[in-house]
Amino acid sequence: MACPESVYIPVLLLLCVTTAAHGAKLPKVSCTAHDGSPGVCTLLVHCTKFFADLAKLSRSPCTITAQQQGICCPNSKTMPKDPNTLVIPQKPAPVTDPRISTEELNRSCQKSLRKQQERENFEKTLVENNIIATPGSPVYLHARLFETTSAVVNRGKGGSLVLDAGATVAKDLQLPEAEASQALSNYSATETIIRDVCPAVPLCDASSRYRTADGSCNNLAHPDWGQAATPFFRLLPPVYSDGFNSFRTSSDGTPLPSPRSLSVATIVHRDDVYEDFTLYIMQWGQFLDHDLTHTPISKGADKSDITCCKEGSIRPPHELHPECQPIIIPATDPFYGPFGQRCMEFVRSMPAIRKDCKFGPREQMNQITAYLDASNVYGSSVEEMSNLREFKGGRLKATVRGSRHMLPPNVHDPQCDSPAPDRPCFGAGDSRVNEQPNLTAMHTVWMRQHNLVAQTLATLNPTWSDEIIFQEARRIVAAQMQHITYNEYLPIVLGRHFVETFGLVPEKEGYSNSYDPSEEATISNAFAAAAFRYGHTLIDSNIQGYSRFGTKELGMKLSSVQFSPFFLYDEGAHDALIRGLAIMPSQKFDNFFSEELTNHLFARNNSFGMDLVALNLQRGRDHGLPPYIEWRKICRMPPVTSFEQLNDVMHPEASRYLSLLYKNVDDIDLFIGGILEFPVAKALLGHTFLCILGDQFYRLKAGDRFYYENGGLESSFTPEQLQEIRKTSLARVLCDASDAMGVMQPLAFLHANFTNKRASCSHDKLIPKMDFSPWRSLLL
Repeated sequence: MACPESVYIPVLLLLCVTTAAHGAKLPKVSCTAHDGSPGVCTLLVHCTKFFADLAKLSRSPCTITAQQQGICCPNSKTMPKDPNTLVIPQKPAPVTDPRISTEELNRSCQKSLRKQQERENFEKTLVENNIIATPGSPVYLHARLFETTSAVVNRGKGGSLVLDAGATVAKDLQLPEAEASQALSNYSATETIIRDVCPAVPLCDASSRYRTADGSCNNLAHPDWGQAATPFFRLLPPVYSDGFNSFRTSSDGTPLPSPRSLSVATIVHRDDVYEDFTLYIMQWGQFLDHDLTHTPISKGADKSDITCCKEGSIRPPHELHPECQPIIIPATDPFYGPFGQRCMEFVRSMPAIRKDCKFGPREQMNQITAYLDASNVYGSSVEEMSNLREFKGGRLKATVRGSRHMLPPNVHDPQCDSPAPDRPCFGAGDSRVNEQPNLTAMHTVWMRQHNLVAQTLATLNPTWSDEIIFQEARRIVAAQMQHITYNEYLPIVLGRHFVETFGLVPEKEGYSNSYDPSEEATISNAFAAAAFRYGHTLIDSNIQGYSRFGTKELGMKLSSVQFSPFFLYDEGAHDALIRGLAIMPSQKFDNFFSEELTNHLFARNNSFGMDLVALNLQRGRDHGLPPYIEWRKICRMPPVTSFEQLNDVMHPEASRYLSLLYKNVDDIDLFIGGILEFPVAKALLGHTFLCILGDQFYRLKAGDRFYYENGGLESSFTPEQLQEIRKTSLARVLCDASDAMGVMQPLAFLHANFTNKRASCSHDKLIPKMDFSPWRSLLL
């Protein structure tokens, strides 16, 4: 049978597959795999853990039914959790000091209240003198990544007040620097005159089958675990030069090398792409990150954007905000030097109120929920969720353009610079939705996916209310995102060995019963500020869109369209980008970065932008992340005492450059050490980042009461519903939420090839489709 023109891509020379009937359950057929081991004949999308052996899998084709061919997937059981493979958080030894008293704390709190008022007056003066980020400048666009709410700003002011009060006590009592912050962590601001800044403990309904909007009450014994606007989790205690707040210094007490100098010395501008992986590896990682982490930075008066540089140099003291920590650019810089730039903008992350409102070292805040719960689709507060809902048929709001459903306008961002009234900035559950067009397209996909699920549920259950339809659709969408992450994404990023070791492999049937209320799913600071930023190495310089015939229709430099996704209103643009991500290869995990990121970040029409690598390094220091060597220890890697000993895990040239910039191997920053490591066999990442990511995704599964495979809970899916959710794939979601995709390879993270043949989106066997009948007439 000839391919219909609508599903044939001649430029890719790929076979098409005709439509099959929907609904029948595949029989369980035993077979012999390529390596001689016993297996089960199944579809490729059900054997994703073995993606590294894709070519070998094609050597053992098998027959599922007379009309259905498959591959022989080797049998494999999830390895039992080995405690020796998990990261054990390191807590500092307890310290007490009898000189600390409530009276002394109150005196310091009073001083800090006066200091905070002085700072607020200074911030108003800066705004009155127009010392704020200039609209359209790189620092202004960068600040758009850190949009926040007044409630979060007030929480940050509370964090700053408690932090300063603790540091003031330490100074006034002349407490030993090495012990002061830990001694103060025995005391809470709840017992002082600033108790009003301490957040209330959430009240929980233990019988609810639905997640709260802000992530609270997931853990009933610790209702603030994973809640929005709470501090990140520490795997290692923070390292600040003064014990509280100041940036880490070299082991000899001198300043660490400039992050920009490190970037210039260690980062190469070169394309080096994966043969197997599509750009969806990068794009899913970013979309996932925006469901898990969002660190607000400090703001000026009236939430104004702080600026730290003036005419290429650091601002004078009377214009410099105390939260400025600009990056020094050497005069010899090969790119910025000719432009006369000696200063790169950098504003510190907003201080968080520590757990139990304790005094102690600076912590940073995650202003969104920690859980993999689709908060980037629905928001992380009741207010955000309500603003996104249509309150009809359980649907999310959408802008309808003909037959196309686009994201709703972002009416709550007055600083959005849309080019025309009929092309407003887009709104979604995460404020970074407009950062770059491919991200905007992914947000569009998942808004549509929610509405498709809601419409299906409404049709099956006409008596359900808007609220029930919305909440049930939200449950399903969050479960689908979890399944794609654990079934398709993590086996590639972490590798088969790691997902088995950490118990991250989804079950084939039944429940996982993996919930452990002693595990805290809160995002670790190292994950947010360093390890999960590995995805920056995968980014391509270009945004490309393709027609359904495989010809390139769109092409533009990334920096030219950052916070400018408005061409998505053009007919066909959304599908073109969705196809482009499935066709373009991902850049490799290495120290090769696009110049769009290291010199032109958020440049738009300016001659130069910012450097993402330098910003990442500075952010790690801002967050008090311990040096790379300490992470090797907690991840059970061999100790090193010299730069030469790093040659086992990175290129000798890389370790040599590090030795020229750092004074001691103990000084290396986590981010630069992590991206320089060789990847572990059959994984994307080196050992250190694998360790930090493995820990986080283990805790996101084990510590989430609403994880989709959990059984025996009020929130659990029925076994029949769970089996349908397991049919979810990124390819199916892309097919269903596109305008006219036509075809897609079943494994969207992998390039189309003979084994991963493109199939018609209507073929619900090769690209399985959920059957929603298990949700019919469910009593709620």
